[in-house]
Amino acid sequence: MPKITRSLKEVDAVRDQIIDIAFKILIKSGYEGLKMGKIASKMRMTAANLYNYYTNKDELLIAIHKKAHIMLYDKLRYAVETADTPLEKFKKMAYAFVEFGTQNINIYDIMFNRPVRQHRDYIGTPLEALSYDEFISSQRILSLAVKTTQDYRETRQDLQPVDPRSLTNQCTITLHGIISLHNSGAFIHVIDDSEMAMNTYINKAISSVIG
Repeated sequence: MPKITRSLKEVDAVRDQIIDIAFKILIKSGYEGLKMGKIASKMRMTAANLYNYYTNKDELLIAIHKKAHIMLYDKLRYAVETADTPLEKFKKMAYAFVEFGTQNINIYDIMFNRPVRQHRDYIGTPLEALSYDEFISSQRILSLAVKTTQDYRETRQDLQPVDPRSLTNQCTITLHGIISLHNSGAFIHVIDDSEMAMNTYINKAISSVIG
């Protein structure tokens, strides 16, 4: 807790401001530009004061991951809730995932590409509870995706029964590869019509689930 006299509500408001600044830096400069000193400067506070709100960069990264997971979950949930049929729900969810990844390159990078510490690494440390909270936020995304997969598969009695979690993971891995190739610029360099190619590969990933 900060050593200055603030209410819990005020402390949370400052912590939220710090996260907002961190996101702006992340979006503009990527992970390499995410420095505690830079965040403190933009917050117009000393680095020592910043550490009153986030004790170290690990704690800040956990909070960033949690916010990013909430952003992605909200986007996927909206895609699912605005579709009419189980098939449309799954398709819109898949495209929403790719859209999130390709429109938020640096955020996606820190979520899925950077070798950051996982929840299991924080067990037994002061950050265990915060890390678990972030882990739960990430699992909501997976649960939504698995449920959407399962709901569609249950409408297709002609398909062989397959674990929906396994199918979801398979599709997600493929979509992640598509996003990563797009964000690295590889699609543009090796394929003339990169947008058409992306749509083709996204639909193939979808086909692995819908049959």
